Amino acid sequence: MNIINNIYNKIKSYIGYNQDKQIKDKSLKNLDTFLPTNTISYYKPIELTQQKNKLPHNLFRIDVIKDVLKTDEVWKMGITGKGVTVAVIDTGIYPHPDVKNRIIEFIDFVNNKNGVENAYDDNGHGTHCAGLVGGDGTMANGNYKGPAYEANLIGIKVLDKHGSGSLSNIIRAIYWCIKNKDKYNIRVISMSLGTTSVIKEQDDIIAKAVEDAEKAGITVVIAAGNSGPLKETIGTPGISEHAITVGAYDDKNTVDLSDDTPAFFTSKGPTPVDKKDKPDIASPGVEVVSLRSPNSTIDKQPVIRYGDYYILLSGTSMATPIVAGIVALMIQANPNLTPAQIKQIIKETAIPVKDASKYSVGAGLVNPVDAVKKALELKKTEYKL
Repeated sequence: MNIINNIYNKIKSYIGYNQDKQIKDKSLKNLDTFLPTNTISYYKPIELTQQKNKLPHNLFRIDVIKDVLKTDEVWKMGITGKGVTVAVIDTGIYPHPDVKNRIIEFIDFVNNKNGVENAYDDNGHGTHCAGLVGGDGTMANGNYKGPAYEANLIGIKVLDKHGSGSLSNIIRAIYWCIKNKDKYNIRVISMSLGTTSVIKEQDDIIAKAVEDAEKAGITVVIAAGNSGPLKETIGTPGISEHAITVGAYDDKNTVDLSDDTPAFFTSKGPTPVDKKDKPDIASPGVEVVSLRSPNSTIDKQPVIRYGDYYILLSGTSMATPIVAGIVALMIQANPNLTPAQIKQIIKETAIPVKDASKYSVGAGLVNPVDAVKKALELKKTEYKL
């Protein structure tokens, strides 16, 4: 424990992080001298695994964000994520027409191609996730929007074209968000990545970075993993009690919730070492339609395409950015919400999933309509006070 804290304190000291949550400008190029070099990766879409034959292979896919989650009822309130920034820490973001005009920054910790004008995604995973946060359906006649389709996006590339990266770059990315929170109004981080959890949360350096992000006022939404149906398979940093950890939900390609189940692949709790309840919530994650990154690694695989601009992918990676987009809606509705309040509301307003264990779906299916309404109610209470 003393060794872990020593490394953690060195990291914070090196990048100038202090109790005031301010980070001084300082080069990070030598950070690897005391950061872990263990690799981390995205949770591989099920279409690219040996479990792909278990998928339904729907040639027509309903618009789950609108038709299953009823997010259009929130949009009718005028709440679309506008003014809120979500950082997607992943493989990058391709400047797809559905998001291009709202990518306000691009940081590349892999190949150092920084700047919005250089935004790219040579893997395709991050682009798909970004669309599930805030795609606006431009190339689909307004269909297949992300929940926060007017939110701003920041792409932070920490994973290479194969979907792999280092823990050090994940930590860099989180602290970059903390440092630049006020500059870009970063209120949400979406991370559909992880690695096997083998130590206690209090000893986990990346979990500590997530905690610092929460303290800074950033809600961190993290994928549970795709190692189900085995129990105790939640990965890190999804083990963090300071994050909203998301499992995948199977909507059976219908708007009726009565036949729905946890996705067969979603990682299950409790957490492997601390035995804490996870995930916190579930969201659609089976064959979800989102943005295509042309000529990327995933694009070259035998995945189902929807025209020239969209593909179907499955995993907790897809479920996670949907929840991140819903969090952005809640923050637009009530900017004073803390990450802890947001997590509490997300769980309290969830829709129970019949015969499903809390270790598969957490509190249940995410409920954007009631979550936003609760956020608005709290805002009214604040005004009265």
